[in-house]
Amino acid sequence: MRVKKFTGPSLKNATDQMRNELGSEAVILSTRTLSREGGLHSPGKEMFEVMAAVDDVTTPQRSTYNRKPSSVPFGRYLENQGYAADQALPLDELKRMTDRLEARSRTEQKPLRNDFTSHSAEVAGMLDLQHEVESMRGTLRELCDQIKHSRSPEFPPVLLESYSTLLEHDVDEDLARRLIQSVFSSLTKEQIGSKAMTEEVLLQAISSLVKKPESARTRRKKTRIVVLVGPTGVGKTTTIAKLAAIHKLLHKKSVGLISTDTYRIGAIEQLKTFAAIADIPMEVVYKPAELPGALRRFHGRDLVLVDTVGRSHRSKKEIAELGKYIDALNPDETHLVLSASTAPKAINDMVERFKVLKPNRLLFTKLDEAASLGPLLNVLSRQQLSVGYVTTGQRVPDDILAVEPAHLASMIYSGATAHA
Repeated sequence: MRVKKFTGPSLKNATDQMRNELGSEAVILSTRTLSREGGLHSPGKEMFEVMAAVDDVTTPQRSTYNRKPSSVPFGRYLENQGYAADQALPLDELKRMTDRLEARSRTEQKPLRNDFTSHSAEVAGMLDLQHEVESMRGTLRELCDQIKHSRSPEFPPVLLESYSTLLEHDVDEDLARRLIQSVFSSLTKEQIGSKAMTEEVLLQAISSLVKKPESARTRRKKTRIVVLVGPTGVGKTTTIAKLAAIHKLLHKKSVGLISTDTYRIGAIEQLKTFAAIADIPMEVVYKPAELPGALRRFHGRDLVLVDTVGRSHRSKKEIAELGKYIDALNPDETHLVLSASTAPKAINDMVERFKVLKPNRLLFTKLDEAASLGPLLNVLSRQQLSVGYVTTGQRVPDDILAVEPAHLASMIYSGATAHA
């Protein structure tokens, strides 16, 4: 057996030297990083050492491990999969192809046998396979990027910049394209050259997707009933407190509070503390049958705000139970409360699941915690619901805004969250 050390500026370089001299049957015994001290004016550089061994009986063979990746293996792979080497592949197919290559790599990495020669051959084969898979993965990644960029709309530079800004803020690609197309269609060539003009028209297009609530409908009875529903952890109780304070202190309305959130520890105490400080009467309701009595006690009040327990949007049973409270209340307004920090894919699903409660408003909380506000625009473009309020922090009653479409459009496009 021959044992020899190889050093190089990288681990791959040292390994390549080993393969060239000892052949593909060589076995790596150890690797380590060496520090080389530089001269007076030059910093030291790291060197890598590979200690390898080869059985003298085995005839060293020059490995092809260090060959440069070429397009030939990938082209053959495409042909084997039924594609022409120069055929444009769908993005989904490229991703599936990458998954198959990775699965193949994992499958072929079998446990090494104790036999020394077999061990060496398997290690060499695994390294070659890993190198080939990495090469193919890189090629596929480049192709995916090319396909993605090739789908960008052909707009003037100023509009392309705005299009990129929308995508950066997580506005859906199709929605961003429609918005930019509407701007492009409404401006002259001279106007399109002005960034200020194009952004002004774009903000108007975004504003058109933000629907303001209609004026409160007139009821035969004086009291207006407003209920907040939504998933857990979105800040319904804090938002109820903000709305109560605003209507009493700013709008000089007589307000009553009802809490049905008897499941969450501390929720009732939190609202009771606020109600005592703000001098607002409060009722606690444990079942739907108790709601008519609570509402009678608030007869003559301008506004009754109802806090409900948070429910998982995936639980039909829990949402159905919440629906019994809504039916007993017969509210003027049902606000579906959603956190702006919710993952983009989940927020639209939540709206769909809570539709059985017939909400007629959206209320977005935690704008200050959101990575971007584009997902809000995605929801508003899909759902025929208005948005009444947004919250931008925890302060009661400060961090809440009655929505103005132009203001919210500016926040979405700029990515900046303004506090109330």
